[in-house]
Amino acid sequence: MMGTAHRQSINKKSMKRINIFLGGLAALLLSSCFSDKSNYDYLQPVDIRVEGVDEAYTVSPTGDRLQINPKIYPDNRQYDCFWTVVPASASWGDKPDTISRNRNLDYAVNMNVGSYKMRFCAKDQETGVFAYEEYNLYVTTDMATGWWVLKSEGDSADVDFFAEKKTKLDVIQAANGRHLQGTAVDLYFNFSYWRFDEVNKRDKRGNAVFVASSKDLMAVDYFTGKTILDYDGLFIDKPAKREVHAMFAGPSDVHVYVDNTVYTLFFSRYDIYKQFILKSLGDYKLSPVRHAGNSLPLLFNEKNRSFCSVSRQSPRLDYFADGVPSSKNMGMDLLFMGGLTTSAYTPGGVAMALMKKTDEEKYYLLTLNGQPSTMDLNPISKMEEIDASLNVLKAKYRTLNQNNKILYYVKDNKLCTCNLENMAEAEQNVSWPADERVTYMEYLKYSPYGQDSSWFDYLAVGTTRNGSYKLYLYPVSAGAVSPAVKVMEGKGEVKRASFMSQTSSGTYTSTLF
Repeated sequence: MMGTAHRQSINKKSMKRINIFLGGLAALLLSSCFSDKSNYDYLQPVDIRVEGVDEAYTVSPTGDRLQINPKIYPDNRQYDCFWTVVPASASWGDKPDTISRNRNLDYAVNMNVGSYKMRFCAKDQETGVFAYEEYNLYVTTDMATGWWVLKSEGDSADVDFFAEKKTKLDVIQAANGRHLQGTAVDLYFNFSYWRFDEVNKRDKRGNAVFVASSKDLMAVDYFTGKTILDYDGLFIDKPAKREVHAMFAGPSDVHVYVDNTVYTLFFSRYDIYKQFILKSLGDYKLSPVRHAGNSLPLLFNEKNRSFCSVSRQSPRLDYFADGVPSSKNMGMDLLFMGGLTTSAYTPGGVAMALMKKTDEEKYYLLTLNGQPSTMDLNPISKMEEIDASLNVLKAKYRTLNQNNKILYYVKDNKLCTCNLENMAEAEQNVSWPADERVTYMEYLKYSPYGQDSSWFDYLAVGTTRNGSYKLYLYPVSAGAVSPAVKVMEGKGEVKRASFMSQTSSGTYTSTLF
């Protein structure tokens, strides 16, 4: 049953049991020349036995309940009981943590991954005799591979996790006792986030997921969902307003757009870089539309209608070199931008954008360098005017097929396509019930090098109805969309989804542009 501890079958070993007898000792009769006619009372020793407990248990770090109901003999006596846990590597002098003072254990697990010794003590109330038992407890992650679904629920945000055989809802709440404040914004994974290891007393590099909401920000442990650093801990110079607008990646860093400033965290083992310490100065208001293909991110300043970017190597928002067509002062609004993946080595290497003349009903399709490495080149390689009557231009949700120049969009709760080669639009054989409202659409590609059997291309679509969501995964092949192979469900509205997998050669994720 989901959420309960899994018992581990292993060969039965002898259990360590210590019985300490505190009763008064009977007086020894000394032989003498007279007979002793006195009466003496003798306390019978109490032999306490504990049964009904497995030698070992395996649980996940958060969300599971460890439930054990031991039987204590003799069963006609009163006992004081408690349970403790201590790391398996701890010495006998190390103080254990008490997790219960009841005979029957019902413990909501919230522990770090590792091996532990779990101890149970039952003390006879009358004599003070106690039995002490020790068992193995293994805390292993159940979040190594699965879907991270970022969602909003009211004015809070959280993550639901879906593995092949297990679902963990509200991971942040379960691990930390609270949701993120505000509505969901974005999530991002990195395998090289350094944090201090309290056990070994040194810095270590590990997997972290950054989760952003409109009023909150966290770096959480990939395997447990536990907070590494929260909003206050992630900033040295905290923004004046706690308003998180966006989060996006750079070549070896992550950026957050908070209040009116972009802050950068560079992934380095030095203490100073464990926080968003770098700021990009300038007069700007960034569009919510952007593209980040593991290089300099393609951003758009709505104040001067220019393409721009940020870098840890520059203290300000920077603009690309001029060219034809110019990426500066374009007099246009950015409607959409998505990435094409031309090879597994260059995810999002080409970007496609839809733009509109600010004061005219004129629309354009742009082709850009999706992975710019310098600000010295104009990222726009092509710009062409397109038909203003196209339905895709009015759609609220769009996404780009990473293998083909095909845009998917929603019209009247039906899936439609626009072929960017010839601008032909067509309705697909995919639709959603009238009472389900689409809140999310993204093309997700998973293609870890050398692991071809696990590759996939999905069109992910999230809908909501009566406070609950459905996340549909539609396989895509050569642009054609097949029926959904998986539907995940939970509370709230989907903001973004990502498949993440820990493998023998590293951790991989579906594309996060």
